[in-house]
Order: sequence, then C-alpha cells, then structure tokens
Amino acid sequence: MKLSLRELRGLGIVATGGQIQRISDTKFIVKSQNDNKDYQVEWINNKWVCNCQDYIKRQKPCKHIFAVNFLLNLPTILLLNYEAFERKCPYCGSSRTILKGFRYNKSGAVRLRKCKDCNRWFKDTAFMEQKGNNTLFAVISLDLFYKGLSLRGIRDHLRQIYNVNKSVSTIHRWVLKLTGLLRKASRKLEVEVGDRWLADETIVKVNGEEKYLWNILDYKTRFHIVSLIMEGRGAKEALKVLVEAVKRSGKIPNELVTDGLKSYNAALRMLDLPLKHISNVSIADKANNNNRIERLHGTLKSWVRSKRGLKSHAEEIIEAYRIYYNYIRPHIGLNGTPPVNGYEGKWLPLLLKRKKAK
Repeated sequence: MKLSLRELRGLGIVATGGQIQRISDTKFIVKSQNDNKDYQVEWINNKWVCNCQDYIKRQKPCKHIFAVNFLLNLPTILLLNYEAFERKCPYCGSSRTILKGFRYNKSGAVRLRKCKDCNRWFKDTAFMEQKGNNTLFAVISLDLFYKGLSLRGIRDHLRQIYNVNKSVSTIHRWVLKLTGLLRKASRKLEVEVGDRWLADETIVKVNGEEKYLWNILDYKTRFHIVSLIMEGRGAKEALKVLVEAVKRSGKIPNELVTDGLKSYNAALRMLDLPLKHISNVSIADKANNNNRIERLHGTLKSWVRSKRGLKSHAEEIIEAYRIYYNYIRPHIGLNGTPPVNGYEGKWLPLLLKRKKAK
C-alpha cells in the first residue's frame, strides 16, 4: 500500500520523537514542524479534527491527524513488522517452522513452534501473548532513552500515550537490560570502514567527576568506530583507543587526523603503524579538519547533558549510544540515514530474539 504525502509526513513527526503531547484520551497537541506553533488534534463527532489551516481548508485528515493515528497504533505497527522476520529453529537453524499450540504454566500460556526439519519444539519468541507486553514498552523506552528523553520523561510518555504506569527504576532496569542485548546483537554486524580516520577527545562527567571520552570516527562513512571513557589524555590512553579502533575495524587506516595533542604522536611511535598522521588541524582548513568528529562530540555531550551526566554503567551506556549512532540514528549529512544504512529496521528483531525484559 502506497502512503500519501501527508501520511508520510505524519510518520516523520512520530519518528522525530517528542513532537506529540497527550492531553486526554480525545485530545493531543502536535508541534509544528515549521515554526513554534502547536496544533490541537481532537476527537469530535466520531472523527479526528485539527485546527491547522490544511484541515480547516480541506476538512480531511492532515499530517498532524495522521501522526496521532500512527502514534496510537505504534505497538501494532511494531508487532506487524516483527512478524515479517523469520522464526528460525534454535536447534538446527531452519526457517521452516510452524505454530504448534500452547504450553500452559504458572505465568500463563506460552506459544510453541515446531521445526519441520528436525521435528523439535521450541518457544515462540513473539511477545504478543506475553502478559503485560513489557518487552514492547521496554523497546520503546530504550529508543526514547537514546533519543535524549530522561527516565522521568519516558515514564510520563508511557503514561500519557499508552496509559502504562511504570516506575523510573523499572524503566532504568529495562534500558540497562536491552542496552546489553543491543551490544551483543551488534557484534554480528560486520561493517567496512574507510582509510581516513578522525580522532579526538572531550570531557564528560561521570558520577559528577570529569573524565575524558576518546572517540575515533571514519571520515567517509561517519561510522563511530570506538568510544572509550578514560581518566587521562596521555600517550597511554591514546595508544589504547588506537589499538581498540584497529582491532574493531580489522584494518589500519592510511590517514589519521587529530588536533595538536602530542599524545597521538607518542602513541603512533609506539605502534609504528604505516599511516600518515595529519595533526594540529584547524576548522578553517577545508581539506584537513576535524569538523565531523567535533559535531559528533556536540551530539554526544548534548545527549549526556539530557541525562544530567553519566552515572552507573557509564561505559556500557556510551558503547550502546555508539551502536545507536551507527545503526539507528538518522544523520542530516547522510540524507537522513544512519552511517550503516539498511539496519534501521533490524535492531528490534535482534533484541526480541534474545531474552525478554521482565
């Protein structure tokens, strides 16, 4: 089915996140995408109406109405997309599996599948029948967390939009659990990076103390290769981040672009790598600059500020944000796609195939 332009724009509003506020069961406020206005979408006389000029003129659904409808149906949309992925047998790996009834236990009914090739039975990984649909809301919470919402903001979103009341501690537990699964799932995804890397470090607060966040970014693809939190910014730390980047990418770049920090020179002398080191670059130098990794730092620090600094599990959270940045987050410089295009819709089933959040 082909979506209309207004429907696509409505989907865009939902995908942006934080654009819709639920006032009641029959009234929503949708932020304008062009200016500072807010539009009211309300259920009146058995239909959704909006006070924007497009609806007033046409008396037909506008992008704001479509956005509200898509948001209300988001759980169903997620489930339908999840159903599109194959259910493979955990024993032989075959995709030839069929639904085969239920098993009943203390927590309720568990859906079963049977493999046509090895004839073994196993639990279906779908969460539709699971009591409470906690996994669905855990995944939504994870997405909102890495989009920049606070834990309290996520709690309010779940309550206002889905009428689901969960404590901040429960949402935090979900995020930590799925963060670990996101890291494990990403290890199976191989990515080829370019031959020109950008390296830089910035300061972030962890438990109220200043730490150095070291990052290496591929210039061509904007793939965030490595992100490490360390105490200092000496040669030892520079060496560690370079070794980790080479290990993860499986290659040595032809060029490394850095600022004037002498720690990189010392680390490269220890490694004795056959690459060209372009150091002490400036913003004004169009051919050799660190603008792209500076933008990465701006994005990262803005996200960290939304969390009021990093606290427990800081290394795991930063690593998961790196994965979110590479595979999920849209980039303006890449025409609205993540650095690794093609995985945007695959992270959900990768999570759901693993142990469910409880």
